[in-house]
Amino acid sequence: MPEKYTVNTTLTKKKLIKRINGGITEYRPSMNVLSVSRFMRKHREESIYYGKCSGDKVQIFYHKAKKRDGGSTGFFGQITENDSGCEISGTFRKPLSAYISAGIFLLASLFCALGTYAAGSNAGALVFVGVGLTGVFVMLYDNHKKYLIKYLEKLSKEK
Repeated sequence: MPEKYTVNTTLTKKKLIKRINGGITEYRPSMNVLSVSRFMRKHREESIYYGKCSGDKVQIFYHKAKKRDGGSTGFFGQITENDSGCEISGTFRKPLSAYISAGIFLLASLFCALGTYAAGSNAGALVFVGVGLTGVFVMLYDNHKKYLIKYLEKLSKEK
């Protein structure tokens, strides 16, 4: 589930946006599901931070080399100016497509469990419920947040 995060930096808004754009590979998500797959295939052999920074909105993701991690946790934030520089505040969460896929998988598993229960197999229904819950956990578990925190903290320490 979404987790809020805020980091302060002494950079001006213009310098911060320039630093972010220089540190990430630009990726503009589209409605086409295959666009993420093509982007991951293009950068298969390298670990990169990718996303976009437009205006004061920021989206940052991390891709680890030789991994299939197109639906990984990302940082969705906003840059605001304050007296000492700028503040980046936002949330760590999965892309919307990951939540939709997990929901569809869970519903399909529950329908299978209901059908199996109606056919008279209590054990089969429990297996489908277990498979559904395990699948949702696997789809929504991600350990890329630590890489994103490291990147955001690096921005706060640079001048």
